[in-house]
Amino acid sequence: MWGLVAGIVSYPVFAWYSKHYLGEQGLERGFTRMVLVFLVATILSSALGYGVSWMTSAPQSRNSQAQLQKKGTAVLADELKCARDPASAVCQSTAEQANALEQKLLSGLAGNRRNH
Repeated sequence: MWGLVAGIVSYPVFAWYSKHYLGEQGLERGFTRMVLVFLVATILSSALGYGVSWMTSAPQSRNSQAQLQKKGTAVLADELKCARDPASAVCQSTAEQANALEQKLLSGLAGNRRNH
């Protein structure tokens, strides 16, 4: 909760500072500067929010957060591998599992609609 508050409150501060810093560096106003300000402010406020959340959370939840982050990173790595080589066996297996899950979810929705 405190991490969310810290991230929201810090975003305008980081955006203001980034805007003025890029102006001092000679980057003219425009789309590129606006996107850079947005990215810098988003990254910094997210990092601050994550840090505050980590500091205010219990040690047990830190372990579960770390495990969840590792699983998420592994999923992203698998997706990157599939983007590079979509014909690989791992990607085909993942696609089949995704299709089976999609069909299961859709059939469950269809069953719920019939009951109502």
